[in-house]
Amino acid sequence: MKTLNLNILTTVNILFYSRIIISLICGAMLMYFFSGGDFKANNTFDGIIMMGLILIAAICGLYGITIMKKILVPLSKYPLVLNLLCNINGLGKPDYYGSLKFDLNNIIKDNKLHLTLYYINNNQYPILQFDNNKIIYYTQEYDWTTFKWSYKIVPQGRNEKQVLEFEGINQNNIKIKDNIDFEKINARENEVLLLFVIHDLLFGKRSSFYY
Repeated sequence: MKTLNLNILTTVNILFYSRIIISLICGAMLMYFFSGGDFKANNTFDGIIMMGLILIAAICGLYGITIMKKILVPLSKYPLVLNLLCNINGLGKPDYYGSLKFDLNNIIKDNKLHLTLYYINNNQYPILQFDNNKIIYYTQEYDWTTFKWSYKIVPQGRNEKQVLEFEGINQNNIKIKDNIDFEKINARENEVLLLFVIHDLLFGKRSSFYY
């Protein structure tokens, strides 16, 4: 089967925005069907119907993305990595198929990833570095064999922020618990997550399989 030339981050972005578009199209069609193009929530019953239609549209988006995943992921050069990144982002039904055998240098090159990521307000200050079986956050160095992590989206006022909680043993044999705040890192959307998935699969505890 011929593989696609799209890199992993591009494919995830396509799926993410496709889910939104599918949901909006389904929602608009349902609203038009039930209202003849002039839907107004004039009472509680109309409001309940509107909420129900929104829920159905969201479900349509979920199923639509699941179908798209079944088409796109098998065409990827790295289907397992793409599957896991989609799972973490809640894109479609979770899948875990694909080979664990891939070359680190090739996947980094194919996806144009940066192994050293810098502070968003200072491009001269490295904040996160990936060095084969080592990960360096600020000045602390950890080995992937003792590194545990979990990704979360947490509320921040009216907005949300991406946070990666981790626990590891540093170069001084001290156990440390800390958070990595994605907002502080100058990186493309999902680039940090993708780097974690790749290195964790090759050197770590494969935490991404829990999503």
